[in-house]
Amino acid sequence: MRDKHRFINAGFPLKWGDQGDGTYCNPVLPADYSDPDVVRVGEDYYLAVSTFQQSGGVDILHSKDLVNWRTVSHAIPDVGVLGPRFRWNQLNNYGAGVFAPSIHYVNGKFLVYVNCYKGEGFFVATADEAVGPWNVKQMEDKNGKPMRTEPWTDPDVFWDDSGEAYMASAYLGTHSLYLFRMSPDGTRLLDADVDDLPNSGTIFYQIEGTEGNKIFKRNGYYYLFNVDFQGRSPAGRGGYVKRARHLYGTKLDGSAGGPGEPGVYEVRFLGHQFPSQGGFIDTPQGEWYFIGQYDDGGAAGRKVHLVPVVWLEDWPYMGSAEKSIPTGEMVWQHQKPHQGYPVMLPQHSDDFNEPTLSPIWYWNHAPRNDYWSLSERPGYLRLRAFGRLRRGSFFHAGNTIAQRYLLASVVQADIKLELKGMFAGQEAGLSHFNGGTDYCNIGVAQCDARRRLKYESNGKIVEGPWLPDGQHTIWLRTIVNASCVSQFYYSFDGCQFTSFGDEYSLRWGGYRGDNIGIYTFNDDRDEGFIDVEWFHYSHSGPAIAEEICVESNDLTIRKGEYDAIEVYRSDGFGCKEYISSKVQYVCSSEIISVSSGRVYAINEGITEVTAIIGDRSWTIRIRVIKEVM
Repeated sequence: MRDKHRFINAGFPLKWGDQGDGTYCNPVLPADYSDPDVVRVGEDYYLAVSTFQQSGGVDILHSKDLVNWRTVSHAIPDVGVLGPRFRWNQLNNYGAGVFAPSIHYVNGKFLVYVNCYKGEGFFVATADEAVGPWNVKQMEDKNGKPMRTEPWTDPDVFWDDSGEAYMASAYLGTHSLYLFRMSPDGTRLLDADVDDLPNSGTIFYQIEGTEGNKIFKRNGYYYLFNVDFQGRSPAGRGGYVKRARHLYGTKLDGSAGGPGEPGVYEVRFLGHQFPSQGGFIDTPQGEWYFIGQYDDGGAAGRKVHLVPVVWLEDWPYMGSAEKSIPTGEMVWQHQKPHQGYPVMLPQHSDDFNEPTLSPIWYWNHAPRNDYWSLSERPGYLRLRAFGRLRRGSFFHAGNTIAQRYLLASVVQADIKLELKGMFAGQEAGLSHFNGGTDYCNIGVAQCDARRRLKYESNGKIVEGPWLPDGQHTIWLRTIVNASCVSQFYYSFDGCQFTSFGDEYSLRWGGYRGDNIGIYTFNDDRDEGFIDVEWFHYSHSGPAIAEEICVESNDLTIRKGEYDAIEVYRSDGFGCKEYISSKVQYVCSSEIISVSSGRVYAINEGITEVTAIIGDRSWTIRIRVIKEVM
């Protein structure tokens, strides 16, 4: 079990999500949807996750079965409203920003709470529907002053049966967990003084490295959940749950604790072998689950796992159980909580035909809104170039738009760019990047009247071939293999792709996994634009109906032997149809020959095969090694 835990967090692509046989495999979301919180509204589930510096902030996802999720909105559509560090003219919130939100549904309204770590403070976003529109408001203290402070994080709120409301939050200055009384409308902390905040409210727990607050009530007990990330608690790293018959604990004489006079709680360690930061949720049928992340990263960041929960003597136990008795083991495959729902994904292809930007996208910090458009040329995303805040720094380029990398044994992302609007000094292309420490790009640089390919990886630049005169369209592609290693490609016709640049190992940094983005900038002048016709995203994991994927994009074959290229079409419910014989294969190489999906190794070396169906294509890298003598 420990080996599985280690590998799945380091980026090793095991099975995930809906398996098409009534079961699911963990993780259910194999991407950087960190610090998830969940709420159920009738038979619908909604997830809110950390977004750090990205805009929109706090992704809101919807599911009918807790396994298949789609992105429906952002609770903070423009993070620039939170503070200047988020804005395009500062780009200064890497590794900070929006941490660990909580989501609730109270009196017909959705409420999302977040404490921004670097001084922006406490916020609440509200909406009548999960799809929005969302209204973002700075919370206030007891004197009506804005709760603009630091370093607070990981809030959760709770309404008691009496209608009284409370917030729990972590203060990292003294590593304390606080309880605050809150106004019933959820906008003001009634015993908080922003000018003396650490001495306000009530400390209910104090151990270094504790955060991840959750509050709920069941069978007359109040439960306060938190996570220890540093191992300073008695049982080490992992999740802890406290309970009492009173929210502020029970005093030694049996009376209720209260604000400023807390009692004590019974405490139970939930185990280091389970996901930690996350939330508990019940189904309409009365079953319980915990949905959360493991607390380390990897190429795909901190991924979301769904674990069944059983109750014994009013204590929650995560993981597998035999005859309702917990075994203490992590669950990697389990029956879906609800059957019959199709595969849904939070990240996918986009042809930019809608009048508004899909919530599957986000910007690296808040965008410069007059420098992008879906309406100037309908059916295209237009990105206008402007100068980086720091010349030579990719992470200081504004208006980079991205989706998360989904961990799978095969991932491929393609964009089709029209370049007629480029201006001298402008660059544009396709990128892998994390939370502010590592990046790798393939792009086009406009050099006066000519254009050339350019590859850049963490400051290392390789200049490529010149584009043919009159070439105003380019296709750019990244393929990522089972080892989370990417290779870029380009094409002038959309059929024949050529590799360019070094291989790049996707990596974790700035509390983020990998993102796949589209960028443009011009350090000479604020001039030039590109038009993105489409973004195609495919992978070998569970897919929506009719989606096509290859099972491996990096084959190693011994000389004189053969292997098969496996191509599948998804039925939309976790199962796949084998269609390799219906695919056209293109390869102009003396290293291999290809027939009906079989690859015959002739000579040692590295080459590529392009698999084509309709107007879509996939690149498979073939490595032929020395034959066995």
